[in-house]
Amino acid sequence: MSDIKEIEAYAYQHNVPIMMDDGLEFLLGQMKENHCRSFLEIGTAVGRTSLVVHDTFEGIRIVTIERNPEMIAQAKQNFAGKENITLIEGDALEVQLPKDQLFDCIFIDAAKAQYTRFFTKYAPLLAKNGIIISDNMEFHGLVEHPELTHNRNTKALVRKIARYREFLQALVDYQTDFYSIGDGVAVTRKRG
Repeated sequence: MSDIKEIEAYAYQHNVPIMMDDGLEFLLGQMKENHCRSFLEIGTAVGRTSLVVHDTFEGIRIVTIERNPEMIAQAKQNFAGKENITLIEGDALEVQLPKDQLFDCIFIDAAKAQYTRFFTKYAPLLAKNGIIISDNMEFHGLVEHPELTHNRNTKALVRKIARYREFLQALVDYQTDFYSIGDGVAVTRKRG
């Protein structure tokens, strides 16, 4: 199953979170604008984003990391025959990538509570003039309006996303712009 529409249908049927369509279009636009030739995705899920990137950018090098065995099995099926997509099985906080393997675009879309740790770990792999894109920065509007949920776990998650936003804004060596597209997207690049 490597047809994008089939993958999207599978994701919706099985409650697999995938990037909203307008967020994905924005991601592709940012990658085009920044002439990205390599893509690191933290949080593969069923592989939809990596496949769309693969189909949009001829010859792009893609590395994607996933820890959930069910998602890994599904992504492997979806990646069949795609030689320039490397799926790494494991926790993105434990996986070790070669320090000389730099990426033009790093996409963070995994465990929301770990975004700051993902950024800290993978930012050193950002190529010169590269971009780091973080999804779910508004988390269904709850980051701006946490009072709209009464679920304790959701409130804690929303607080962590809000802290990640503050972390990005406080970085001295990076500039971050926030966009109300999809579920909220942050684009971070090195200064200078």
